[in-house]
Amino acid sequence: MLKLHITQDDYGDWMVSVENEDGLLNLLAYEFATSAKAVEHANDWMKERKVQAMVLIDPPRPPRATRAALAAPDDYPKPEPRKAGA
Repeated sequence: MLKLHITQDDYGDWMVSVENEDGLLNLLAYEFATSAKAVEHANDWMKERKVQAMVLIDPPRPPRATRAALAAPDDYPKPEPRKAGA
């Protein structure tokens, strides 16, 4: 039986992956705001393909970092190049 994995990335977005017989995961869909949307997509995928699959859902977790926190501010001055050891 196929397994569909619904997991969260480090930014809090949800994704749907299918597990092959050899254990490898293939990404089906990405960047869902909630796990409910990911489950809906997984159910639609199963209906379209007319397959039965087990849906495995990871519990939600707080994001480690946000995209806004990782982005450089607009007023960030790019440092000038310098020689090693200077």
